[in-house]
Amino acid sequence: MKFGSYENFKTIINWRQAVPTAVTIAAMLAGFLSILSTIQGMVNEEPHMFSLAARLIMLAMILDGLDGNLARWLRGSSEFGAELDTYVDMTAFGIAPAVLIFAVTMQGRDPLWRVLLPSAVALSGVVRLARFKVKDPLRGQGGYAGLPITANAGWVSLFVFVTQTWYKDRSNLSEGPVALIFLAGILVFIVLQVTNLRYPKPTKKAAIFIPCVILVGLFCFLRRDYAAYIAIFMLIMGLVYAFIGPMFVKGMAIHKARKEAREANNNDDQ
Repeated sequence: MKFGSYENFKTIINWRQAVPTAVTIAAMLAGFLSILSTIQGMVNEEPHMFSLAARLIMLAMILDGLDGNLARWLRGSSEFGAELDTYVDMTAFGIAPAVLIFAVTMQGRDPLWRVLLPSAVALSGVVRLARFKVKDPLRGQGGYAGLPITANAGWVSLFVFVTQTWYKDRSNLSEGPVALIFLAGILVFIVLQVTNLRYPKPTKKAAIFIPCVILVGLFCFLRRDYAAYIAIFMLIMGLVYAFIGPMFVKGMAIHKARKEAREANNNDDQ
């Protein structure tokens, strides 16, 4: 069989795999366009482009969750798709938020600090994804070790969107209590990314994923004033997930252990 032939391509990917792979590529494109939007906002001094960049990150996030579900529903999972997904995560949820932080949040600070925080976001994301790839062959199907990289990306994009919508000084959010909350949240999230705390995978459950799709759709396509309220709600959801998620996983593990113990006792009694 010749390399590059149609038959060889079919062994790599079929239509069941092509559909989720196309969604993954769309997520990658959304992340890349977010970076371009941020750069345009900086170069041309167009703050509204930062809001567009934030929306594109969230669009990439929902597409990233959709591709995995499509792969399971269509029975189209593949090593190629799993590998591609890692690059999407790094681009859309590691680099794009870091660039957005650099553009919007740190402009009034010392240049060193302006570089350090975005760098910490990018490096924490790299470590998180590398560990995920090496230590989790199930790719999160049994839960995540460490906070998913998407959580910090969501915090950054949603917070930036709200401040860009509600604050007059939309080009400099480096001072004041709002900026302090934002920066503290980033630091907490990037530390949680590299811990061993276990987190559930919400996109695996349709009852959770479908409402999230609706929320992100409203956030992406409603007028900015209305979308900001959706963003606040999703920010709260993200905080609940970040701080309650490990307790939920621990509670489920205890429940499972007790159930197995009861079943073992019943078998012994028989």
